[in-house]
Amino acid sequence: MSAADGNGMTVPHAVDPAAPDGGEIPVLDVSDLTVGFGSADKRRSIPLQGIRLQVAAGERMALVGESGSGKSLTAAAVLGLLPEGAEVIRGSIRLDGEELIDAPERRLRELRGGRMAIMFQNPRASLNPVLTVGGQIAEVIRVHGDAGRRESWTQAVDLLAEMGIPDAGRRAKDYVHQYSGGMAQRAALAMALSCRPDLLIADEPTTGLDATLQQQVLELVVEQVASRDASLLLITHDIAVARAHCERTTVMYAGRVMEVGPTDAVVESPKNPYTSALLKAFVTVDQRRMYAISGVVPTLVGELGECAFADRCPLAGPECREDVPALRPVDDRLVACVKA
Repeated sequence: MSAADGNGMTVPHAVDPAAPDGGEIPVLDVSDLTVGFGSADKRRSIPLQGIRLQVAAGERMALVGESGSGKSLTAAAVLGLLPEGAEVIRGSIRLDGEELIDAPERRLRELRGGRMAIMFQNPRASLNPVLTVGGQIAEVIRVHGDAGRRESWTQAVDLLAEMGIPDAGRRAKDYVHQYSGGMAQRAALAMALSCRPDLLIADEPTTGLDATLQQQVLELVVEQVASRDASLLLITHDIAVARAHCERTTVMYAGRVMEVGPTDAVVESPKNPYTSALLKAFVTVDQRRMYAISGVVPTLVGELGECAFADRCPLAGPECREDVPALRPVDDRLVACVKA
């Protein structure tokens, strides 16, 4: 297989040395995904540039990066839920080998909730406030399955109980505003897993929860995904969360993938300077301050012609500004850096 690089040239796909062996088709295979806002004949914003992302069957992959790096927009593109004004300029998104780019909306609706599902950051915003929690879950089961009203309701109650909702039969009749933050996120997980999807995308699923609830929800997500033999794409800005719950990690910066590999290896011996800087940002320099990456994220108007991190990188040289570095195998991972 081949894909277009940042300059439109056709190049072979890099082989991910960290990916599981066996030659199986990945559950999710994103290649050269480039997304833009605005007209092509004007100054177009291109917040995703050449994204490559693979999630194998049964794998837990973390998508890590600072705010604005394009993590959530990547998930939206996978689900066919790009915001108004955004369009895929080029690239491929395959779910179990099926191409999703330009797929009919009817087919995407069948896949969303059926074979792929998402947990959003704010369950109170993603759950319908005028329908009961149990009613919403039961509706998803009916739409994507063959259960009737009574059977789908029973399944919804059972799911809520499985997610740790006490007195699930009664609480299924409540509305989302009657749930605490932790309970609302558990209900969102129940809905996402109601039709046993092949892929669950969890987009910062613990935002707004205290530390204890964060750990409980993350452990529940991992446990439930594993019990269903599903794959997990966990979107987070917190590298510690990735290390605790995911086998592999993809690091993003300024709409590009910078490094992909086994999570422990990425954390312990990062090979991209951006990954190193991101890890330092989680370490307190002294009791008064934390490390901050100097400089600012580049404005993504038009396609980049150099490394996205060049202006902020302490190792940057003239060669870093000659072209956009492609992901290439380096030891046990893929790295987009000419210095690696």
